[in-house]
Amino acid sequence: MLAEQESVAAAPVEQQWQDNVRASAMGQKLVATALPWENRPYRVGEAEQCMNWTREILAAACGEHFSTLETQKPWDAHLLGADDELLPEHVDSLAADEFGEKIESIRALQPGDLVFLKNTYGDWAEGVLTHVGIALGDGRYIHRMTSNHGLVKINQIPAEDFDSGIRLKDSLCHAESAAHSQEPH
Repeated sequence: MLAEQESVAAAPVEQQWQDNVRASAMGQKLVATALPWENRPYRVGEAEQCMNWTREILAAACGEHFSTLETQKPWDAHLLGADDELLPEHVDSLAADEFGEKIESIRALQPGDLVFLKNTYGDWAEGVLTHVGIALGDGRYIHRMTSNHGLVKINQIPAEDFDSGIRLKDSLCHAESAAHSQEPH
């Protein structure tokens, strides 16, 4: 069993998500669009760009409507202040039942699900969603790091910061977007 686990851990990320037959067509598109960004910069010098990077991946894989798609009923709305605006660049802007199924454990995440972390920076109320990335399977995700260094990295999902994930509805992914897919610079 241990040797089997080691071979899975040593397999390239691309192979791990391709072997996961549970990944939806949309999930496969998102992962395939996100992986070329690994170890590449995205908006260097600007902190807090995780949702903008995630939206760029969503738009490239599934359509430009993801650039502005947002909820007015995020899962963490009860934790936000009266003056907090809901904007597309905020992590919680896609964290809503209207966009898909809420996933409440790291083990239940499938490749392509969005991963939401809470309280990773700032002085927010306990439980506010502050970071987002894209699940790859095996407890890992790809994300634009919060720091100003701006690198897109693959890491283990930190259990202590994990809040939830969302399996976006396949109907949100429009096929015509594949021709407009952006490669990292």
